[in-house]
Amino acid sequence: MFVDESGNPDLSSKSKRLYPYYSIGFVYCKNPSQLRTDLKRILKRSHERDRYPPDITELKFYLPMSQLIWLGYEKRELDEYVAKLPIVRRKSLEAICKDATNIFAAVLIKHKALSTWTSERIGNYLFAQTLVLDVMNNISPQYPPSILYDPGRLSPSKTDEFKQYLNGKDNYFERMGIKQYDGRLPDPQERASHIEPGIWAADLVAGAFNCKYTNHDSSYSELLKTKCILNDERLYWP
Repeated sequence: MFVDESGNPDLSSKSKRLYPYYSIGFVYCKNPSQLRTDLKRILKRSHERDRYPPDITELKFYLPMSQLIWLGYEKRELDEYVAKLPIVRRKSLEAICKDATNIFAAVLIKHKALSTWTSERIGNYLFAQTLVLDVMNNISPQYPPSILYDPGRLSPSKTDEFKQYLNGKDNYFERMGIKQYDGRLPDPQERASHIEPGIWAADLVAGAFNCKYTNHDSSYSELLKTKCILNDERLYWP
């Protein structure tokens, strides 16, 4: 199971205005080897055909513009890469549909969330709530999968607290009788995104559903419908 986010979970008034949605993507693969191979191939070919910045060594739905500007890319270069990005996105999403077992996305409508929540709390809640109720309950694997996520969302000091929180959710839903899978969730493992193509896939899924709401463009999320658990995303809060 690969997990990554798109957008900013900050709930300040300014952030709600500039970045009104925050999403998390989940990609479940019984055997992720082909997914890794295909996404690496797409990245290599996108570099060779000058469709994707050569200094970015992982596929992402949105280009990291601040990083590219810091690296010295000029506006003209950035505009050209942005114009070519839809090709890279579609090829990547098609590979995810071919190789992944299931995908899912959770989208936070930030203006409906309480401003008293911190970005860390809302991120942990969406991650854990969606993983247990929507993803694990519906895939019901014989053995709980390894869960890999990019460490960027949490500081090192908060990682252990997040693992305890996730275990607490797992135990709580079991006591309430709404957990529908056997076994305990393993502790999620941090994995740097640039070395794990599965996390690229989760970023692309999260970005596709973020784009659906932020840019009113569902063309990318529609490509994923055949693999989407429940054939829909979860909205917080409806």
